[in-house]
Formats: sequence, structure tokens, C-alpha cells
Amino acid sequence: MISELLDTGVTAIQLREKDLSNAELLDLAQPIVELCQDYDAKLFMNTDTHIARNIGAAGVHLPANAESVGSVRKQIGANFYIGCSVHSCDAAEKREAEGADFVTYSPIYPTASKPGYGPAVGVESLAEVTARVRLPVFALGGITPVRATECLAAGAFGVAVMSGVMSPKNAGKQARHYLEALV
Repeated sequence: MISELLDTGVTAIQLREKDLSNAELLDLAQPIVELCQDYDAKLFMNTDTHIARNIGAAGVHLPANAESVGSVRKQIGANFYIGCSVHSCDAAEKREAEGADFVTYSPIYPTASKPGYGPAVGVESLAEVTARVRLPVFALGGITPVRATECLAAGAFGVAVMSGVMSPKNAGKQARHYLEALV
């Protein structure tokens, strides 16, 4: 499925597997990072800075409650991207001040994949975040191709999508719909 997404033109993948051992995660991540490199795409590891560094991932993506960006930067070095999940304007400003390279702001729309983060914040709140920070803001949560256009109009740098492309069938076709909406 990942090669199908990359064939379509997806430029970044986040590997988010919370239930695997370090050895299992490493075994899964190694061929994915190589595939991403073949496509000149970026692989981001969710949370695990050690595996990200060891496999040559482009960066890490930190959850909202993670340690400071500065602390992570000391562990992995200056040549890694560090993205952070945020759920408020204040959190986005804090992560920007810490030196994050980008943030994902969520949930923009109602979604089953972000159940513990309260109600959807909406595109008006997204517009407020994008106006208050200078770093790229990716919209996440309930994003469809039509909603991707709304998010861009609100100032989002791009969108991050999970369930919209995670189907074992037609992942590339679904990704193409998103990519078309983003141009």
C-alpha cells in the first residue's frame, strides 16, 4: 500500500505503530524508509527518536504531551525535522517557540480516529492558528478532499490524512483525490 501511495505522488509518510516492540518497529520501518528514499519522499517516525535516527528517517512527529522540541533536538541532531501534534493556538505557539519545524493541528472536523481530543475545532480555529504562527500548519482530523480545499483556504500549509487513504484497496486512488484538491 505504501508504494501505491508513493506512486501517486504522496511526499511524506508517518509511521505510527504504538503496539509494536522496538525490534518489530525497526523491522517494519527499515524497508519503508528505503522505499521513501527511492521516491524522494520523507518518512517520519511517530515519537521514536532512536529508531528514526537509526534508520535514517527524515524526522519524528511528537504527540501533544511529549517532551520539549529542544530536548528531542539534542537527542537526534539538527538535520532532523521535528513535527508536533497540537490541539490549541497556545500549544502551537509553544511548539513554535521550542523550535518545531511544523505542527499538525487537530481535530479540524469530527473524526473517529481522534476520540480523546474533544470536539472538532473547525476551520475558523485553524485560520486563527495559521495566523498566529509562522511555521507550517497541517490540518488533521476528518479531512476529505473537499475539506482539504477548505483547510488550505484557512491558511493550512497542507493536510495530514489517516483513514482517508488507509484502505487496503484503492489507497492510491484515494490519495490522488487529495493531491488533486491540494493543487
